[in-house]
Amino acid sequence: MAKFTGKNMTATFGGTALLCLTGIETNQAADIYTAACSGLTYKVRAVGATDASFTLSFLLDTTTHAAEMAQLQPGTTGAFTCSTNGTLGPTFSAAAAYSESLNVSVPVEGFVSGTAVIGVDGALVIA
Repeated sequence: MAKFTGKNMTATFGGTALLCLTGIETNQAADIYTAACSGLTYKVRAVGATDASFTLSFLLDTTTHAAEMAQLQPGTTGAFTCSTNGTLGPTFSAAAAYSESLNVSVPVEGFVSGTAVIGVDGALVIA
């Protein structure tokens, strides 16, 4: 698991910019398969086939959060990119991703805080 915090984090999901990120956490794991050969079985890893998900923490003001909340509803799909430090990287991107969950606080003093989990469906590119 990798965890990032900072002020220059950016992300987009389904063409919608996700603003005011306060943290990015990612879990990535290589899938293990059982293969058979000559009556025996052994475990193998599929090269390039990984499971990956991103937990995005954010703090938004209540007047501009509507587009992000609509895009992050569980079950929504789209392309996903995120950068942990602007153009300085690392940068993660996936052509296909989906929103797994969204947890949002009630507005307090004009702000909404929350977390969204974005799962990657297919290849994840890290630059």
